[in-house]
Amino acid sequence: SLYQNEEDEEDNSSVVATPWKNISSWGPCFPRIEPRTDDKQVRSLLRKKTKPKSLVSKNWSYIVKNIDIDTNDETSIQYPTYRKSYSNGKEEYLGGLCRPGFLIIGQGKCGTSSLYKYLTGHDRVMPAVKKQIHYFIFNTKKSLKWYYSNFPTIESFLGTGTLMTGEASPGYMPYPFVIQLLVQRLSPTDEPDNPSADKLETYMDDIKSLPKIISVVRDPIERAVSSYKYNYIVPALTKLKRGQGMTASGKPIPGGKTEKFYQDYLYTFEEVASAELAALRECLRPGGRGETYSFNHYGKDNQFFHGTFESRANSSKTPLIYLDGACYEDTKSQFVPRVQWNELAKRIPDKILDLPNLQLTQSIIGRGVYVLPLEWWYEVFASTSAQGEDWIHTVCTEEMGDNPVDTMDDVSSFLGLPEFDFRNTTSAGRYNVGGHRGYDTLTTADEESDEHDESLSSTSESKSSSIDLTSISDELMTELMEFYRPYNERLFALIGRRCAWKE
Repeated sequence: SLYQNEEDEEDNSSVVATPWKNISSWGPCFPRIEPRTDDKQVRSLLRKKTKPKSLVSKNWSYIVKNIDIDTNDETSIQYPTYRKSYSNGKEEYLGGLCRPGFLIIGQGKCGTSSLYKYLTGHDRVMPAVKKQIHYFIFNTKKSLKWYYSNFPTIESFLGTGTLMTGEASPGYMPYPFVIQLLVQRLSPTDEPDNPSADKLETYMDDIKSLPKIISVVRDPIERAVSSYKYNYIVPALTKLKRGQGMTASGKPIPGGKTEKFYQDYLYTFEEVASAELAALRECLRPGGRGETYSFNHYGKDNQFFHGTFESRANSSKTPLIYLDGACYEDTKSQFVPRVQWNELAKRIPDKILDLPNLQLTQSIIGRGVYVLPLEWWYEVFASTSAQGEDWIHTVCTEEMGDNPVDTMDDVSSFLGLPEFDFRNTTSAGRYNVGGHRGYDTLTTADEESDEHDESLSSTSESKSSSIDLTSISDELMTELMEFYRPYNERLFALIGRRCAWKE
């Protein structure tokens, strides 16, 4: 935290205070001090709940209350250039670096890019170096200093009156291990020799020192179709055109052809959705693999979430389920890489399944069962509600489209930010829609209307192919709605309101 200014130095309150309640004694940045030769002493000064008077140097309260600078001017933002990483987990000097105040955890294809751009349009919020840092998934061997180096420095914060920065990594939501890493690495509790350091209960008093969590959810059937286009069709066409495609039966597919030619090699939405739906029903049945796998990997005595599993078992709550880990089993086949596709490949062998980012292709339907991953996050971050302040908030994508200003006002209030007029920010349009064109790519309302009937990829040649591949029969639509309905109801109970989805 940023230590107190000279005038308030007699206050002995913890530097890990509730954000924005007492600006003079709280800040997201580490002060610049000279590193010391004793690593343990540096760790104590920078990570624990201490407040050495000798380190006081900045009047945070005065600056954030009186500064008036346009923080949308990115030339005023400084980012650290330090990018060295260590594999031994050694902590590093964090002086001058700033912590995120929020994490947008997903779900993917639900509008995380738009939400992030709208939020960082607030004049007291600065963006990270990039929207998706994915530190807690793909960069876990890198140091905490590397992670914080992706955010603006203390000079940028103090020079512009910024109160907060953050990231949006939609890959975070599905994985319980992300929660564990987040809690352990960003918590001020630092007791590596304590046998209980691997238990969630050790850190529960520190939740308010962690970034606030924002999730985004969308009508699950609409999200599934969007995911099918982006995570199956687009990469399949890319691979096929390069001449790298193989059928499920192992036959090569010629490259350099037109998209119309390749449509016969693509499984339809109905085909992949039906195959996955059958696998999910089996996995998620009471006492099925979903429950047993999750307990074996996260709920045993020596595991991080053991206390949570025990508490839920002694209450009326349903068991926690790690859907992505439990329900998508590998095969030994390169061309049919998931068990859920075995029967589909036998029945229709001359289409492509071997694609990159299988964690997305496999879960076109499953990633819309939002309540299962969110129950893990709410177990940890909703614990502060009893203390009068929420630390996790869920946005319905439809609210962001129908009432964007009110939605952003709610998000801003949740984060404790000052009032801000979001009208100009939200009226510009939406980001990263109609296929992956870049997280910063803006699509205006007029452009989006023109593209409503566009084909599956940005270079598609036939609108009719889109209708054929993405169409949903009445039978499958009924199955999907019946499958999602109980999970949607659990989600609405969890987040405390209903989203405007088809029922």
